[in-house]
Amino acid sequence: MTDHKSALFTTVYPEGIRYLSDWHSSVNRQDTSDFDIWIGCDRLSPEEAQRVMGCQIEATWIIRGGDETPIQFRERAIRRMIDHYPEIIFVDSDDILEPSRVSAAQDALQHYDGYGCSMNIIDEDGRDLEIEFMRPQNSDLVDISLKNNIFGLSNTAYRSETIKKCLSFPKMCVLLDWFIAIRTMSNGADLFFDDIARMKYRQYSANTARVLPPFSAQQILYSTKLVLQHYDLILRCIPELSPSFKKQILMFQDRVLLFNNSIVQSTEMLNEYIKRLNKLPAKHIWWSCVAHPDLEEIWKP
Repeated sequence: MTDHKSALFTTVYPEGIRYLSDWHSSVNRQDTSDFDIWIGCDRLSPEEAQRVMGCQIEATWIIRGGDETPIQFRERAIRRMIDHYPEIIFVDSDDILEPSRVSAAQDALQHYDGYGCSMNIIDEDGRDLEIEFMRPQNSDLVDISLKNNIFGLSNTAYRSETIKKCLSFPKMCVLLDWFIAIRTMSNGADLFFDDIARMKYRQYSANTARVLPPFSAQQILYSTKLVLQHYDLILRCIPELSPSFKKQILMFQDRVLLFNNSIVQSTEMLNEYIKRLNKLPAKHIWWSCVAHPDLEEIWKP
């Protein structure tokens, strides 16, 4: 390891084991070799992961402890990486990197504190669905990120000094990617979003954050719960949260609470919301399926 390389960090887990070979192949096809691979093992051993990949790979392996939450485990890995690297590039092991994914992030981090990129969405078998996950046009990154999220842990990279200011993480923070994005922005970080798709983002049944219809009642109820948890953690666990951010988060929190109360109290309303949501154009970003602004007449009194 040297101070001139980046850390490329992913986690592996049983639910995504069938995609590891595709992921590893795409890492090998990067147009730069100026990075070191770090892999977090969550309920999957390095031996199992490498057997699926079909080879031994040079990587630093971090094993999740039995007493660690998934977030504590990731935080431990991140704390180790920021001591050795100027930047961390985050990728999910069930997705596929385009050849310029690492180099584009490295180039951007010469000028910005954080980076995110557009993604082409693929299905479970890797087929291109010809749908792009992209930044909503004519919208400020802060405005987008306070309401929804485009900075995931598959399409981002951050300077280590920027990530360091985000520690510690709330140990039960399911939406860690969104938490990091908000905290970096609240700390004054300058983030850049690349409109060129540098990742292939796989949609399948185990995705926590679904962006493609059809959405189900169970998914909408669970997603709403996660968004409310996210707002609560932002308000409780970011002491440096700026007054303007806090004001907007409280407004969005009230909005989602109203939405949640409406769909929980009326199955008919929830079903109508899902029916209409599934007819909208497939241009969703993470969590835009919750309290969608185009469907307010359904759930707003």
